[in-house]
Amino acid sequence: MILEKQKGFILIFALWVLCFLTVLAVGVASSVRQKIVVLEKLDQRSRISHVLEAAVKYSASYITNQLSHSNQTYSTNLKMNLHSNSEVFGQFGLAEDTASISYSVADQGDCYGVVDEERKINLNVMSVSILGRLIERVLEEKPDAARTLAESILDWRQLGESQVSGFFSDEYYNNLEYPYAKKDAAYETLDELLLVKGMTKDKYLKLINYVTIYGEGKVNINTASSQVLYALGLEDSLIEKVIEVRQGQDKLEASFDDHVFIKTFDVATEINNVIKLLPEEIQAIDALNKQNLLTTNSYCFSIHTQAHLAHRSFSKEVHAIFSSRENKIVYWKER
Repeated sequence: MILEKQKGFILIFALWVLCFLTVLAVGVASSVRQKIVVLEKLDQRSRISHVLEAAVKYSASYITNQLSHSNQTYSTNLKMNLHSNSEVFGQFGLAEDTASISYSVADQGDCYGVVDEERKINLNVMSVSILGRLIERVLEEKPDAARTLAESILDWRQLGESQVSGFFSDEYYNNLEYPYAKKDAAYETLDELLLVKGMTKDKYLKLINYVTIYGEGKVNINTASSQVLYALGLEDSLIEKVIEVRQGQDKLEASFDDHVFIKTFDVATEINNVIKLLPEEIQAIDALNKQNLLTTNSYCFSIHTQAHLAHRSFSKEVHAIFSSRENKIVYWKER
């Protein structure tokens, strides 16, 4: 009887030990699995960061080489190679992981290539009137509302109170629920626009495709959009003529038959050789030259890269700005 009791005790003890070891094994397995998941995520982040960095450096190197081959001067081939080149920018590979460099074009979708910053309006240089016209066209604001927002944008970077009557920006920012001081210095990132009086997230998202803080402040007549040309003071009829001559016979931007202006002071003459310009249209182009607002070259480029890992749904994007004159990346933002 005693022996049977001992056997029963041993059996119960063995079962308890087995249960304990099972629970311990499950706990260890769960811990190991969690560590494996963490390590996989760290590996994915590391891999995709390497892909993004490699793609941006690859793009910067390609831009430098293309500018060198064209003697730092815009040409039809340069424009096509940089702004519409699926062979170069469509798929960049690092091992099995891939990345693409592209930008969105209104009514056309994505286009593989980079965007020159000189096609945009420089917030640190342009006047209230130019910014007001841009806001009027892009945000579809009435002239008075557009000018008010333009004044706020310029006032953010201007030292001291605005000279506009009744415009007291410091008082506005100091009396917010969570007050902050206005910049009183040049814009360093476009995100600062979100802090400006009258700016909303929706307005910001529409406007950022047409403004920049990079470059000298001149607008490249070879790449500027119709919205930017309107902001500079050109009327729609003249803008249509500029773009028609620029696009060539196929009516496409950055294609093999594009006409590229080499000298800003020859723009009116070259357009007039193809499409007759009115005297006031010639005067409008001449006025932009006199104000030193035009250029025919670009040296800062926006590189928007999206990377994907092989056999994974994991992806990541980076927006970088490359300055070819400084030969370095001057802006980098991941998301």
